[in-house]
Amino acid sequence: MSGETFYESLMRRQAETYTYRGKLIIKAKDVQWHESPQGRNAVLIDETTGMNAKFFGAMITEIPPGRMSGLHQHTFEAAAFVLEGRGREIIGDQVIDWEEGDTFYMPPNVPHRHINRDPEKRARILQIEAWPIPIFMGISRLDQFEPAGPAKLD
Repeated sequence: MSGETFYESLMRRQAETYTYRGKLIIKAKDVQWHESPQGRNAVLIDETTGMNAKFFGAMITEIPPGRMSGLHQHTFEAAAFVLEGRGREIIGDQVIDWEEGDTFYMPPNVPHRHINRDPEKRARILQIEAWPIPIFMGISRLDQFEPAGPAKLD
């Protein structure tokens, strides 16, 4: 605004950051699924959905029976809560099995993938990820090593 001093402008802009103008709810009927090298995902919390959190994002990943997500790594940390199914996570050189109700952590810069070990039922995991701040800072990176595909079930 003309006539504003730097200090007044700074105070005005700071105050504007305390006024959230995004969505407060996304109805189930409005959730949009998409395919990517990671597999099938529904992004819930991100500026692309209008639910614009500043410190975290969230999505649901669905893994069809006997399939796995793409092997990848990113510069932000993430945690996942298993909504349904049973599977295996490969995180770096560690292998962990998970099932409905479990929570697991994916550290930044460590390759990982989600594997659905059930040959008949889908798995769904809710992922909470810290991508907004690294994107804003210009330091976010996602490296895709392999696409989603069939899993070798043992």
